[in-house]
Amino acid sequence: MNALAVAKLNFKKVKLSYVIFIAAIVLQIISYVINDLLGTTNKGQFYLSFSFYSYIIILMSAVLIPAKNFRKIMNLNVKKLDYMRGILINYIGFALVISLFTALCYLCLDKLLPVGNNGFVANPFGVFGWDKNGVSIAFIRQFVFMLMVALIVHTLTTIQGTWYGWLTDIIIVAIICVFTPIAALRKVLGLIFETLIFTPNAVIQIISCIVVSVIVYILCVLVVSRKKI
Repeated sequence: MNALAVAKLNFKKVKLSYVIFIAAIVLQIISYVINDLLGTTNKGQFYLSFSFYSYIIILMSAVLIPAKNFRKIMNLNVKKLDYMRGILINYIGFALVISLFTALCYLCLDKLLPVGNNGFVANPFGVFGWDKNGVSIAFIRQFVFMLMVALIVHTLTTIQGTWYGWLTDIIIVAIICVFTPIAALRKVLGLIFETLIFTPNAVIQIISCIVVSVIVYILCVLVVSRKKI
């Protein structure tokens, strides 16, 4: 089984994320219909774009693939390197489709929501300020960001149950507990988020996300290469 076959198998084995994504959209559409029938629609209120729901797919997949699929795939005599290449195909595919869907929502679907003249639809392109550079750049910015997040979540899930996994969890909790209350350290966290998400400089954000993605992917390859089946 090669990397492409691994990717295809993973796409099939994360159906739960697809179901939850579709269910979330259906429930929101039902709420729109009910409010319209009852005449309780509040024009000018806040709505969440359908594109945010698509994040469910890549985030859940980044947990399900290493937690549920890894051992099953390894039992098929798949090389660990092929497994890692396969999951990279998965996350590139998910990030690409989600970014395309977000662009579709931004350009079309969000405008169909009954928000009125004073309403606001929260789309990632607008919320994170990515649309300031145009839709095409916003697409690229979300793509690299989602790829980075997926690889981080995948790696964190992969290392659970190991001593370095527990150590990483402790470090993350310590960083949150120590950095948050201290103003100077809080600024450091703010700078990290600014660089990876909110910066108006698209080049800096794109390059930063790619660099982090490469580093995390290499670390994950090393972890998987030593992981016992």
